[in-house]
Amino acid sequence: MQLTDNFKSQLTLATTALLGAAGTAQAAGNGDWLVESATLVYHEWGGRITAVEPVLNLSTDLPDDSTVSVHLVFDTLTGSSPNGAAIANVDQTFTGASGANGGERAQTQTRASGVTTHSDDDDDDDEHGGGPYVVSAGDVPLDPNFSDNRFVASLGWEQPFENNMTLNTGATVSIESDFVSLSGNAAVAKDIFNKNTTLSAGLNYEFDVLGSEHSALPEAFSVYSAGNSQSGHDIKQVVDGILGITQVMNRRWLLQMNYSISSGSGYQNDPYKIITVANEGNLINSSLASGGYLYVFEKRPSERLKQSLYLQSNLALMSDDVLSLSYRHMTDDWGIRSHTGDVSYHFQPTEHFYLQPHYRYYRQTAADFYQPFLNSGDEVSVTSNSVDVALDYASSDARLAAFSADSYGITVGFPFGKDVEILVSAEHYQQHDLNERKAVADGSQLAGMDQFTALSASWVQFGFSYRW
Repeated sequence: MQLTDNFKSQLTLATTALLGAAGTAQAAGNGDWLVESATLVYHEWGGRITAVEPVLNLSTDLPDDSTVSVHLVFDTLTGSSPNGAAIANVDQTFTGASGANGGERAQTQTRASGVTTHSDDDDDDDEHGGGPYVVSAGDVPLDPNFSDNRFVASLGWEQPFENNMTLNTGATVSIESDFVSLSGNAAVAKDIFNKNTTLSAGLNYEFDVLGSEHSALPEAFSVYSAGNSQSGHDIKQVVDGILGITQVMNRRWLLQMNYSISSGSGYQNDPYKIITVANEGNLINSSLASGGYLYVFEKRPSERLKQSLYLQSNLALMSDDVLSLSYRHMTDDWGIRSHTGDVSYHFQPTEHFYLQPHYRYYRQTAADFYQPFLNSGDEVSVTSNSVDVALDYASSDARLAAFSADSYGITVGFPFGKDVEILVSAEHYQQHDLNERKAVADGSQLAGMDQFTALSASWVQFGFSYRW
């Protein structure tokens, strides 16, 4: 089941940023190991997900000037996750699972490369309960049976050459209870013009297996709790490419520009997101739904192409301060257009202490097939014997909706020479609804109810790096 808008991507970016700061860009040398560790504690407000994620990076230089690195992640997630149903002014009862998998439900899937896709992430030893649960009138439909673990291991190798070229290769595996992701990547970089310009290109291939013999994938647009399953598992493949240029403008100013493209094919659904079917804003009782209200599983296109342009400027100020500005524009063939602006300031008043405040703004349009709920009649044909969705695709996943988000925080670091650094980082994330309301009848069960639930989340990170 998918998590909130960018839960796992926030998790990945947060720990990546933490480790990057902790390392102070100092690689291991002379055969020593550079050890970077971090622990992230993440919490979604409103009784939703809580996660604890320890991360460990190890790297060392070999006699041929190459560098080998190992990256390990283990995270534990618990709490409640939105199931996709609409907020209504009546109590709603959910079975807690598709009848196809006997009471277990997958949670999330995280790409082996570290990027989270939907279906969000689940892991070993997950405990999903599976029993029925009741959502009170006016409350966000949250599945309380969320519990998951994930293990990720990556191996990287970097080799410089005499012609100012560098080769980077790596492989990653991510294992969860009903999700396995394998990926491999390679990138080359070449310095030109007296090393003032760096050209780079990279490629990543990923192969994901979703579902398991204990957690079958539901058939798209089938009735929730009816027990219709597609198969025990399905696959998805993703190919990512990137082209970049980094330019030294002067001794205090560095500019970077990247173009990225990502092509995904295969099973793109979040297999545990459902959509409410309503009649003029009222929930529908149906014998096809075991006498409960009518919900259907979502359906997304099996292909997705994303492209993005990224710009970053780093400007050194005074002796040790750095102002970093970045902008990213992303577009895909699902109709989503996003803009991301980021600013941080590295302020280091003393040799052994620095502050780095940070602010990020994000805004996106909705996917073409985003629907907070479906209307019977024009969008869904409901009879006593069948439920037929007239749309090609539909999803109520809030991550596919239109919204903006603010993220702000601060990192405090304590470097002790070149060998040891300790840091603490805290950040808060808040979404804002940008969707047009879908019409409902006055006095209906959906009237006056929020059609988008904004995510509010906070996290704290603790990091430590040293040479061993």
